[in-house]
Amino acid sequence: MKLSKILAFALGPMASAAFGFITVPMVAWAFSAEDVGRLNILQITLSFCLLLTVLGLDQAYVREFHGSPDHARLLKASFTPGFVLLVVIALISIPFKAQISKLLYGAAEPTFYWITLASVLVAFIARFFSLILRMQERGLAFSISQVIPKALFFIILGAIIICELQRNFITLLSAFFTSSMAVVFVYIWYTRAQLRPALAAQLDKKQVQSLLQFGAPLIFSGLAYWGLIATSAIALRSFSTFSELGIYSVTTSIAGVAAIFQSIFTVIWAPIVYKWVAEGVDASRIDRVARQALAIVCVIFLACGIFSWLVDYLLPSHYSTVKYLVLCAIVQPLLYTLSEITCVGIGISRRTTLAIWVTVAALCANVLLSLWLVPLHGAAGAVVANAIAYLVFFVARTEASAWVWRQFPRVRLYVFTSLAVALSVATVALGGKLPFHYALVWLALAPVVGWCFRAELVELLTASRSAWGQLGNTRKAK
Repeated sequence: MKLSKILAFALGPMASAAFGFITVPMVAWAFSAEDVGRLNILQITLSFCLLLTVLGLDQAYVREFHGSPDHARLLKASFTPGFVLLVVIALISIPFKAQISKLLYGAAEPTFYWITLASVLVAFIARFFSLILRMQERGLAFSISQVIPKALFFIILGAIIICELQRNFITLLSAFFTSSMAVVFVYIWYTRAQLRPALAAQLDKKQVQSLLQFGAPLIFSGLAYWGLIATSAIALRSFSTFSELGIYSVTTSIAGVAAIFQSIFTVIWAPIVYKWVAEGVDASRIDRVARQALAIVCVIFLACGIFSWLVDYLLPSHYSTVKYLVLCAIVQPLLYTLSEITCVGIGISRRTTLAIWVTVAALCANVLLSLWLVPLHGAAGAVVANAIAYLVFFVARTEASAWVWRQFPRVRLYVFTSLAVALSVATVALGGKLPFHYALVWLALAPVVGWCFRAELVELLTASRSAWGQLGNTRKAK
């Protein structure tokens, strides 16, 4: 993929993270911690419903795109089964709307249910429409569609604050849905040329069966992965308070800055690696990418460890512990991104059932740790449990890939990721008790990381300069 396309895809996650970083303090100041916690419940509900109804066919679409002669028929075969399932589940759930609202948000309010249901539908449609832009490498259009909901949410929140509108959960919920709905219209406009033939295409039952054979195991692994993500929030909802859940939610939102790396990489990586496989590219190239990604992960850990205390200047005083918790919170996006590189063997060999067992192992670790730590330590226990579980996830995913595909160097990966997680947990446990500022520990490690990854950092710097030079020459030629 050319640099211009990579930059186009990177623009969306970076701008979205910027808007998100601005929005988090606005939500924290304008709404109660309890309402912030309820918004987190909405988000994990959306992710659960998507994983259940998509049926793994979004990943099947990505896997088969380059080998499919008819992309319109492939899109329809990927979209239809999950959409039908979503409609059926929605119809079954309507009689229980009050109970569902009570279970999720602690209030038997049918309005909460209807907005949640509409948000699920919007998220489902947006998931598949975004895949069209991804696979066609339309980076700028993809980025614009990613930024619009974040920007609109920011604008709506600003209007609520400036106009001094009522600040309760229904207001926050409505603002979230409105901003999410807007992006669907953007997707329809950008993908209109692809949607027309997809709507007219005949549904191929054999193709649907083939896609489901690939995607079905991913349903279970996806649900297990949702459990891995959501366990901490569910534990807080069950064994702690909405206030602690709000602190956890703000922490993970701040950690979303580190998720820029995940967002950019995961959008670009899957199409590229499967293209490499189709072209017979030397697999050692993947090892090189893994080493460079590990270097970036370590640098991000250091930057967050050194500067996380700045969060105190953004949030109200009752969020003072966030600066310690955020170190564990960034483990999730960083190790997930790294595992996307090291686990490619599972997808290449089509051994997707392994993904289930890998995720279940990490989920069990998260459940056990959350049951132990959350009742005692609230949000702090939740982020620690999640961080350790993701280390288990990373190691298990990497080992599974090495087993079914090929052996590759892993000791360095495990040493540095384990040290990063251990120091993050120590920051949560001891950050406020040390006789010196915790950031000094992270600062002292900067020369060590620079020395250990000097070759990878030089490679990245050289590649960046070369790519920017090529881009500049291309612009001059035009």
